[in-house]
Amino acid sequence: MTIGGGLQLGARMGAAIARIAADRLLEIGGAALPRTPDQLARREVVDPLLRNHRPNGAAPLPPVRGVRLSGREFESSNCTNFLIDVDFGEAAAPRSMYVKMPCTQLATRAFANAVGFWDVEAAFCTRIATTAPIRVPRVYAVAQRGARFVLLLENLTEDPGNSLFINRDMAVGTTAERARSCLATLANLHAHYWGWSPGRRESLLPRALHPYLGPGGRAVTRALNAAAIAPAHRAAPEIFTERHAEICRCAIAKWDALVDYWYGEPLTLIHGDSHLANYFEYATADGARMGMLDFQGVQWCRGMRDVAYFLTYSVAPESLDVHEADLIDFYLDRLAADGVAVDRESARDQYRAFALQHLMVAVISLGLGSLNERDQTVRTVLQRSVAAIDRLGFDDWLARL
Repeated sequence: MTIGGGLQLGARMGAAIARIAADRLLEIGGAALPRTPDQLARREVVDPLLRNHRPNGAAPLPPVRGVRLSGREFESSNCTNFLIDVDFGEAAAPRSMYVKMPCTQLATRAFANAVGFWDVEAAFCTRIATTAPIRVPRVYAVAQRGARFVLLLENLTEDPGNSLFINRDMAVGTTAERARSCLATLANLHAHYWGWSPGRRESLLPRALHPYLGPGGRAVTRALNAAAIAPAHRAAPEIFTERHAEICRCAIAKWDALVDYWYGEPLTLIHGDSHLANYFEYATADGARMGMLDFQGVQWCRGMRDVAYFLTYSVAPESLDVHEADLIDFYLDRLAADGVAVDRESARDQYRAFALQHLMVAVISLGLGSLNERDQTVRTVLQRSVAAIDRLGFDDWLARL
């Protein structure tokens, strides 16, 4: 781990733990956001959230008459996700809501606060969701206080025309046909924000929230990635071999050059965690289309980051060997149809360069144990990421950087 980045990461973790402790003190006096589903599922909690924390552009809802837990909870890598039933009387309003709150594990909560991906999702829900060019869950309330947050979102399962995916679907691997639907959605998202000026980008999603380009971001991400390499190799040496670990160490040595390449203009708004489990299928008059959810990784970046991440994580390697080139071309064709022309050779170069980012997501999850991912899911995406590094010749690309 680099010394400067390690110190910054340690300071952030310390500050996060202090905020978590302060929240428990505020909770005693009733001044903190709810910590558990039972604390949230009350009319006197949900009604003020909906009145006082409605995001930009969202329509107001009628007064809440009653709230109860539905008993349905959902798998998450770092949050507590569950449904509440909401009674609005006779008014036309949602019957239920999807709730996201911090998870109970202290280490994960501290890590999430230190790295800031909960802040990113809250910013997306507040500033962007209501005007996004793709279908995303409706946002009813966004509240942040101390180290806690609450999101009240549309329960997509209320509509029988919606189909959701889970990590196990991603692990099985999707079809080339479904992959095209997902890539079409990415192209719509990227084309809308393509090439915005720095000032316009800043007004929508500030640079301070960027994981790599925000204050201290380069040093912290370098330190975090460097710290994960050795323990990930020890945990899965048969997948993440010493050769792959050495490739990652070489990348750490060229970190500034990598970051400069990854975030070279033109930039667009990317989802940032674009695997299959963060999509949902919905019905339209023209047939089924794909929406997206879970925007903890949203950032300004090159669009190929989302494409590489989606294809590597969500398509089994034996299928990707056959369809990869055609799927990349499909995405570029959809961009072109939306008025965005991208040089195809440059796009493929970017695709190869981003292989390291999605590898390191899996390496950090396995090596540092900072998230609640199921071990088999992490191993699956690690295998696919390693296969991408090998298939694309990332080490040769890195040597030329």
